[in-house]
Amino acid sequence: MTDTSALGDRMKAHEAVHRTVLPRRCYTLLRLDGKAFHSYLRGCERPFDQGFMGDMDAVAEALCAEISGTVVAYTQSDEISLLITDFASLQTQPWFGGVVAKMLSVSASLATAVLNERRPGKRALFDARVFTLADPVEVANYFLWRQRDAVRNSISMAAQSVFSHKRLHGVSAGGMQELLWSEAGINWNDYPDGCKRGRVTVRRTGERPVEYVDRRTQEAVRTTAIRSWWETSPAPHFTAEPGGWPAQIIPALPALGAVESRSPSGRAAGDDARTAQSRRPA
Repeated sequence: MTDTSALGDRMKAHEAVHRTVLPRRCYTLLRLDGKAFHSYLRGCERPFDQGFMGDMDAVAEALCAEISGTVVAYTQSDEISLLITDFASLQTQPWFGGVVAKMLSVSASLATAVLNERRPGKRALFDARVFTLADPVEVANYFLWRQRDAVRNSISMAAQSVFSHKRLHGVSAGGMQELLWSEAGINWNDYPDGCKRGRVTVRRTGERPVEYVDRRTQEAVRTTAIRSWWETSPAPHFTAEPGGWPAQIIPALPALGAVESRSPSGRAAGDDARTAQSRRPA
Protein backbone atom coordinates (compact mmCIF):
# COMPACT_ATOMS: atom_id res chain seq x y z
CA MET A 1 0.00 0.00 0.00
CA THR A 2 1.37 3.43 -0.95
CA ASP A 3 1.98 5.84 1.93
CA THR A 4 0.31 9.15 1.02
CA SER A 5 0.57 10.77 4.45
CA ALA A 6 2.36 14.06 4.99
CA LEU A 7 5.16 12.22 6.82
CA GLY A 8 5.56 9.77 3.96
CA ASP A 9 5.65 12.57 1.41
CA ARG A 10 8.32 14.36 3.42
CA MET A 11 10.52 11.28 3.72
CA LYS A 12 10.18 10.61 -0.02
CA ALA A 13 11.19 14.20 -0.69
CA HIS A 14 14.37 13.66 1.35
CA GLU A 15 15.13 10.56 -0.72
CA ALA A 16 14.41 12.33 -4.00
CA VAL A 17 17.14 14.90 -3.36
CA HIS A 18 19.73 12.17 -3.97
CA ARG A 19 17.87 10.41 -6.79
CA THR A 20 19.98 10.63 -9.95
CA VAL A 21 18.58 9.54 -13.31
CA LEU A 22 20.72 9.01 -16.41
CA PRO A 23 19.83 10.98 -19.56
CA ARG A 24 17.82 9.14 -22.19
CA ARG A 25 18.86 8.09 -25.69
CA CYS A 26 22.56 7.86 -24.90
CA TYR A 27 25.12 5.08 -24.68
CA THR A 28 25.38 3.78 -21.12
CA LEU A 29 28.62 2.24 -19.80
CA LEU A 30 28.37 0.11 -16.67
CA ARG A 31 31.55 -1.29 -15.14
CA LEU A 32 31.81 -3.73 -12.26
CA ASP A 33 35.04 -4.35 -10.36
CA GLY A 34 35.94 -6.99 -7.83
CA LYS A 35 36.68 -5.54 -4.39
CA ALA A 36 40.13 -6.47 -3.05
CA PHE A 37 40.44 -9.38 -5.49
CA HIS A 38 44.22 -9.40 -5.05
CA SER A 39 43.44 -11.06 -1.70
CA TYR A 40 40.43 -13.01 -2.95
CA LEU A 41 42.51 -14.69 -5.67
CA ARG A 42 45.34 -15.71 -3.37
CA GLY A 43 46.06 -19.38 -3.98
CA CYS A 44 44.66 -19.41 -7.51
CA GLU A 45 46.65 -20.76 -10.43
CA ARG A 46 49.19 -18.32 -11.84
CA PRO A 47 49.50 -16.45 -14.07
CA PHE A 48 45.96 -17.15 -15.32
CA ASP A 49 43.37 -19.25 -13.52
CA GLN A 50 41.08 -20.73 -16.17
CA GLY A 51 38.47 -21.68 -13.59
CA PHE A 52 38.19 -18.12 -12.31
CA MET A 53 38.07 -16.78 -15.86
CA GLY A 54 35.18 -19.13 -16.63
CA ASP A 55 33.37 -17.97 -13.51
CA MET A 56 33.79 -14.31 -14.49
CA ASP A 57 32.44 -15.15 -17.95
CA ALA A 58 29.38 -16.68 -16.28
CA VAL A 59 28.91 -13.48 -14.27
CA ALA A 60 29.10 -11.44 -17.47
CA GLU A 61 26.50 -13.66 -19.16
CA ALA A 62 24.17 -13.37 -16.15
CA LEU A 63 24.48 -9.57 -16.22
CA CYS A 64 23.76 -9.46 -19.95
CA ALA A 65 20.68 -11.64 -19.51
CA GLU A 66 19.36 -9.50 -16.65
CA ILE A 67 20.06 -5.98 -17.90
CA SER A 68 17.67 -4.95 -20.65
CA GLY A 69 19.30 -3.12 -23.53
CA THR A 70 22.72 -4.77 -23.15
CA VAL A 71 24.69 -4.81 -26.40
CA VAL A 72 27.99 -6.38 -25.32
CA ALA A 73 30.04 -7.13 -22.22
CA TYR A 74 33.83 -7.03 -22.06
CA THR A 75 35.58 -8.97 -19.31
CA GLN A 76 39.20 -8.76 -18.24
CA SER A 77 40.82 -9.71 -14.95
CA ASP A 78 38.24 -8.96 -12.22
CA GLU A 79 36.22 -6.35 -14.11
CA ILE A 80 33.26 -6.42 -16.50
CA SER A 81 32.19 -3.51 -18.72
CA LEU A 82 28.74 -3.48 -20.33
CA LEU A 83 27.46 -1.31 -23.16
CA ILE A 84 23.73 -0.63 -22.72
CA THR A 85 21.35 1.33 -24.96
CA ASP A 86 17.73 2.45 -24.76
CA PHE A 87 17.10 3.44 -28.38
CA ALA A 88 16.52 0.14 -30.18
CA SER A 89 12.96 1.34 -30.87
CA LEU A 90 10.67 4.23 -29.94
CA GLN A 91 9.19 2.08 -27.17
CA THR A 92 12.51 0.99 -25.62
CA GLN A 93 12.80 1.93 -21.95
CA PRO A 94 16.04 2.17 -19.95
CA TRP A 95 16.83 -0.43 -17.32
CA PHE A 96 15.21 0.69 -14.03
CA GLY A 97 14.24 3.91 -15.76
CA GLY A 98 17.88 4.98 -15.67
CA VAL A 99 17.83 5.40 -11.87
CA VAL A 100 21.52 5.25 -10.95
CA ALA A 101 21.14 3.87 -7.42
CA LYS A 102 19.09 0.90 -8.62
CA MET A 103 21.36 0.17 -11.58
CA LEU A 104 24.46 0.14 -9.40
CA SER A 105 23.03 -1.79 -6.46
CA VAL A 106 21.26 -4.49 -8.48
CA SER A 107 24.14 -5.07 -10.92
CA ALA A 108 26.72 -5.31 -8.12
CA SER A 109 24.40 -7.58 -6.12
CA LEU A 110 23.82 -9.89 -9.08
CA ALA A 111 27.52 -10.15 -9.90
CA THR A 112 28.30 -10.89 -6.25
CA ALA A 113 25.57 -13.53 -5.98
CA VAL A 114 26.55 -15.36 -9.17
CA LEU A 115 30.27 -15.51 -8.37
CA ASN A 116 29.70 -16.59 -4.77
CA GLU A 117 27.33 -19.32 -5.94
CA ARG A 118 29.97 -20.64 -8.33
CA ARG A 119 32.85 -20.30 -5.85
CA PRO A 120 31.56 -21.25 -2.39
CA GLY A 121 33.89 -20.88 0.56
CA LYS A 122 35.14 -17.39 -0.30
CA ARG A 123 33.23 -14.13 -0.12
CA ALA A 124 33.49 -12.03 -3.27
CA LEU A 125 32.22 -8.45 -3.47
CA PHE A 126 31.75 -6.17 -6.47
CA ASP A 127 31.34 -2.44 -6.79
CA ALA A 128 29.85 -0.70 -9.81
CA ARG A 129 29.91 2.63 -11.62
CA VAL A 130 27.81 3.93 -14.49
CA PHE A 131 27.89 6.88 -16.87
CA THR A 132 26.63 7.88 -20.30
CA LEU A 133 28.27 8.97 -23.54
CA ALA A 134 26.57 10.66 -26.48
CA ASP A 135 29.34 9.96 -28.99
CA PRO A 136 29.86 6.44 -30.42
CA VAL A 137 33.50 7.35 -31.06
CA GLU A 138 34.05 7.80 -27.33
CA VAL A 139 32.29 4.50 -26.69
CA ALA A 140 34.82 2.80 -28.97
CA ASN A 141 37.63 4.65 -27.22
CA TYR A 142 36.34 3.42 -23.85
CA PHE A 143 36.70 -0.22 -24.91
CA LEU A 144 40.10 0.48 -26.47
CA TRP A 145 41.15 1.92 -23.10
CA ARG A 146 39.93 -1.13 -21.18
CA GLN A 147 41.63 -3.58 -23.54
CA ARG A 148 44.92 -1.71 -23.33
CA ASP A 149 44.62 -2.01 -19.56
CA ALA A 150 43.91 -5.73 -20.00
CA VAL A 151 47.09 -6.19 -22.03
CA ARG A 152 49.18 -4.38 -19.41
CA ASN A 153 47.63 -6.46 -16.63
CA SER A 154 48.18 -9.69 -18.55
CA ILE A 155 51.86 -8.98 -19.16
CA SER A 156 52.32 -7.96 -15.54
CA MET A 157 50.61 -11.11 -14.24
CA ALA A 158 52.75 -13.31 -16.48
CA ALA A 159 55.93 -11.59 -15.31
CA GLN A 160 54.94 -11.67 -11.63
CA SER A 161 54.47 -15.43 -11.84
CA VAL A 162 58.18 -15.76 -12.67
CA PHE A 163 60.03 -12.77 -11.23
CA SER A 164 60.02 -11.09 -7.84
CA HIS A 165 58.35 -7.75 -7.17
CA LYS A 166 61.79 -6.23 -6.61
CA ARG A 167 63.04 -7.50 -9.96
CA LEU A 168 60.06 -5.97 -11.79
CA HIS A 169 59.99 -2.64 -9.96
CA GLY A 170 60.05 0.19 -12.49
CA VAL A 171 60.06 -2.16 -15.50
CA SER A 172 57.67 -1.25 -18.33
CA ALA A 173 55.25 -3.70 -19.93
CA GLY A 174 57.57 -4.01 -22.91
CA GLY A 175 60.48 -4.61 -20.58
CA MET A 176 58.57 -7.35 -18.79
CA GLN A 177 57.88 -9.07 -22.09
CA GLU A 178 61.58 -8.95 -22.89
CA LEU A 179 62.49 -10.37 -19.48
CA LEU A 180 60.00 -13.21 -19.90
CA TRP A 181 61.55 -14.15 -23.22
CA SER A 182 65.23 -13.57 -22.51
CA GLU A 183 65.41 -14.99 -18.98
CA ALA A 184 62.52 -17.46 -18.77
CA GLY A 185 62.00 -18.49 -22.39
CA ILE A 186 58.33 -17.47 -22.21
CA ASN A 187 56.72 -15.73 -25.17
CA TRP A 188 53.74 -13.75 -23.86
CA ASN A 189 52.15 -13.92 -27.32
CA ASP A 190 51.78 -17.70 -26.92
CA TYR A 191 49.20 -17.34 -24.13
CA PRO A 192 45.52 -17.83 -25.12
CA ASP A 193 43.83 -14.74 -26.52
CA GLY A 194 41.33 -14.64 -23.67
CA CYS A 195 44.21 -14.36 -21.20
CA LYS A 196 45.93 -11.62 -23.18
CA ARG A 197 43.12 -9.37 -24.35
CA GLY A 198 40.02 -10.34 -22.39
CA ARG A 199 36.70 -11.80 -23.53
CA VAL A 200 33.52 -10.44 -25.10
CA THR A 201 29.98 -11.60 -24.40
CA VAL A 202 27.44 -11.11 -27.20
CA ARG A 203 23.94 -12.33 -27.99
CA ARG A 204 23.66 -15.31 -30.34
CA THR A 205 20.54 -16.61 -32.07
CA GLY A 206 20.12 -20.06 -33.56
CA GLU A 207 18.63 -23.52 -33.17
CA ARG A 208 18.88 -25.07 -29.71
CA PRO A 209 17.59 -28.43 -28.44
CA VAL A 210 14.37 -28.11 -26.41
CA GLU A 211 12.20 -30.58 -24.54
CA TYR A 212 8.54 -30.22 -23.60
CA VAL A 213 5.54 -32.35 -22.62
CA ASP A 214 2.86 -32.73 -25.29
CA ARG A 215 -0.47 -31.72 -23.71
CA ARG A 216 -2.43 -34.23 -25.75
CA THR A 217 -0.25 -37.29 -25.31
CA GLN A 218 1.54 -36.26 -22.09
CA GLU A 219 4.74 -37.56 -23.66
CA ALA A 220 8.10 -35.82 -23.60
CA VAL A 221 9.04 -34.37 -26.98
CA ARG A 222 12.58 -33.49 -27.99
CA THR A 223 13.11 -31.09 -30.89
CA THR A 224 14.93 -27.90 -31.83
CA ALA A 225 13.73 -24.31 -31.77
CA ILE A 226 15.14 -20.87 -32.48
CA ARG A 227 16.50 -19.39 -29.27
CA SER A 228 18.74 -16.51 -28.23
CA TRP A 229 21.49 -16.78 -25.64
CA TRP A 230 24.57 -14.91 -24.43
CA GLU A 231 27.92 -16.42 -25.36
CA THR A 232 31.47 -15.50 -24.35
CA SER A 233 34.54 -15.84 -26.55
CA PRO A 234 38.09 -14.42 -26.65
CA ALA A 235 38.06 -10.73 -27.51
CA PRO A 236 39.44 -9.72 -30.90
CA HIS A 237 42.21 -7.18 -31.07
CA PHE A 238 40.43 -3.84 -30.66
CA THR A 239 41.45 -1.21 -33.20
CA ALA A 240 40.58 2.38 -34.07
CA GLU A 241 39.36 1.37 -37.53
CA PRO A 242 35.66 2.12 -38.24
CA GLY A 243 35.04 -1.41 -39.56
CA GLY A 244 36.82 -3.25 -36.77
CA TRP A 245 36.09 -4.08 -33.16
CA PRO A 246 34.62 -2.45 -31.18
CA ALA A 247 33.20 0.01 -33.74
CA GLN A 248 31.30 -2.66 -35.68
CA ILE A 249 29.18 -3.69 -32.70
CA ILE A 250 28.27 -0.20 -31.43
CA PRO A 251 24.72 0.61 -32.62
CA ALA A 252 24.16 3.97 -34.29
CA LEU A 253 22.02 6.53 -32.55
CA PRO A 254 18.65 7.11 -34.27
CA ALA A 255 18.86 9.36 -37.31
CA LEU A 256 16.08 11.83 -38.07
CA GLY A 257 15.13 10.11 -41.32
CA ALA A 258 14.78 6.74 -39.61
CA VAL A 259 12.30 7.92 -36.98
CA GLU A 260 8.56 7.97 -37.50
CA SER A 261 7.29 11.52 -37.94
CA ARG A 262 4.44 11.01 -35.49
CA SER A 263 3.82 8.76 -32.53
CA PRO A 264 0.41 7.10 -32.01
CA SER A 265 -0.54 9.94 -29.65
CA GLY A 266 0.05 12.51 -32.38
CA ARG A 267 3.11 13.95 -30.67
CA ALA A 268 6.26 14.42 -32.72
CA ALA A 269 8.29 11.25 -32.16
CA GLY A 270 11.62 12.38 -33.55
CA ASP A 271 12.20 15.40 -31.36
CA ASP A 272 14.99 13.76 -29.38
CA ALA A 273 16.64 11.76 -32.16
CA ARG A 274 20.31 12.40 -32.87
CA THR A 275 22.49 11.75 -35.85
CA ALA A 276 25.22 9.13 -35.40
CA GLN A 277 28.83 10.26 -35.57
CA SER A 278 31.19 8.78 -38.15
CA ARG A 279 34.56 10.04 -36.96
CA ARG A 280 37.33 7.59 -36.21
CA PRO A 281 38.18 6.78 -32.60
CA ALA A 282 41.34 8.53 -31.48
